[in-house]
Amino acid sequence: MDTTRIILVRHGETDWNAAGRIQGHSDTPLNAAGRRQAQRVGIRLAGEPIRAVYSSDLARAYETATIVGQTLRLEVLPSPQLRERLYGSWEGLTWSEIQARYPREIVEYERHRRPMEFAPPGGETRGQLLNRALTELQMIARRHPGQTVVAVTHGGLCYVVLVHLMGSLEGDGRRFSPANGSLHIIEAVGDRWAVISINETAHLHMIDP
Repeated sequence: MDTTRIILVRHGETDWNAAGRIQGHSDTPLNAAGRRQAQRVGIRLAGEPIRAVYSSDLARAYETATIVGQTLRLEVLPSPQLRERLYGSWEGLTWSEIQARYPREIVEYERHRRPMEFAPPGGETRGQLLNRALTELQMIARRHPGQTVVAVTHGGLCYVVLVHLMGSLEGDGRRFSPANGSLHIIEAVGDRWAVISINETAHLHMIDP
């Protein structure tokens, strides 16, 4: 069977990223640093045999994908299934603000026996995020047998997919944080998946000419 390579890209930086605010489905735009990161992602991917660029339909991801797509001369294909986890009433808040405003929920979060099943008020569980992400990525892989494609998405989605493919998320402490503008390469052969690389960021540190 043919191998499909999917390059997961976390969107560029936003002001909420810089301030440590949870974004979820909130439609925040890239800031100047985020646009520079997107440009460098495009330069990094210019030498790859990429056949399609998919993206979350949220502004920060779609703008990143558009900048990358311009470099690659490819149209961006939006997908709401590639959105970040929905954080409900926690969106727009920093972690310290969440701890102050939702102490009961924080206790539940920290003591939950099955972390994949915890949801913020009005939000999604990690399990729900993982299920929709894997379903969409599997569909993308089936559309592109033997090809390389890009999927511009979000840190939370990248994290749950990668850690799931490498092992179990249950009881998981945060193993790494996908950087803004980072690349993560996965491959699919039929229903079998492999993680090739995670958190590639060397392209973000290139010296401008």
